[in-house]
Amino acid sequence: MAIFDECYSSHADLSHRPADLEQFWEKQIAQLKKIPLDVRAQRKTSRKLLTEQNLAIEFQSAGKYHLQARFIAPRKLFGRPPLVVIFPDYGCEPIIFKGLMNAGIAQLVVRMRGHEAPRPVATEQPGGSKEKKREERQRSYGYFAEHLLEPEEYYAAKIYLDAYRTLEMARLRREIDSSRIGIIGYGVGAAQALFVAAFMRRGEALFLDNPAFVHLDVTQNLAEADYAREINEAARGNKKLRQQIKTNLRYFDPVYFADRIRTPVAFSVNLTNKLIAPHGAFALFHLLQCEKDMYLFTEGDPVALAEERRKSAANAVRFFRYHLLGESEAQSETGD
Repeated sequence: MAIFDECYSSHADLSHRPADLEQFWEKQIAQLKKIPLDVRAQRKTSRKLLTEQNLAIEFQSAGKYHLQARFIAPRKLFGRPPLVVIFPDYGCEPIIFKGLMNAGIAQLVVRMRGHEAPRPVATEQPGGSKEKKREERQRSYGYFAEHLLEPEEYYAAKIYLDAYRTLEMARLRREIDSSRIGIIGYGVGAAQALFVAAFMRRGEALFLDNPAFVHLDVTQNLAEADYAREINEAARGNKKLRQQIKTNLRYFDPVYFADRIRTPVAFSVNLTNKLIAPHGAFALFHLLQCEKDMYLFTEGDPVALAEERRKSAANAVRFFRYHLLGESEAQSETGD
């Protein structure tokens, strides 16, 4: 398959790695640690009160921003369950896994910074086609277009630190076994997961669903996702401006800190997904020096995509049953 060969041949040029990458993130993390967690939890009404715990959690992150998360844990008579932390994609709502709950695994689903408000809606102009008006109504948040010339203030810096702070908070939850924590990342959320695995060295297993914001030197011009469009629109201008933005983005590209990751990693990648440009997943895959696996899909129509999502979720559940519960592959397949 031509698209597979094209993606598989993707390799990152690590000579572009920022010389002060380590110092940049050490400084950012040190500043984050000065901010109190200030965790607040509120029990949510649930029909399954006797079998599960359901909490709305708020905690403080970089810039004293208050993040929101949902914590769901099965009630166990003996021992504490492992936890999977879930980072959704940019512009997307968090997802709860029924399969993880059925397996006896707790979940912490984090709402990405700035996503408390609905997506912005453009003011419709008189006239114009219905297709154009529909496109305007689907505008994205625009966060990736802001502070592109200020790496310390850039949105990616903030959400990476949010991921770090999330794991700090998660490890303190008495309801779970903090020695068994897995992470799922969707799209841009996968980049958050990779940052945590690299700089916090936390997480027993990592599942990346169509990872985005990766291998930006190549994928930035191929991806059609909201983040890529926002950056490209902001980068319009003289050549010097575009080059500076390209240089700054390298502080946030997971290919440049992939060598720090030792956690087992599984990828779920759709080769025909134009939003993410799958080339980035393969460039990252080649760099990882840890246990790794990749599930590939090529579906494109709505029915097939729904089946892909179902299979990807099933693969994630099996992956965590194996790494967090110690089940064999056969047990994970049958759910025994």
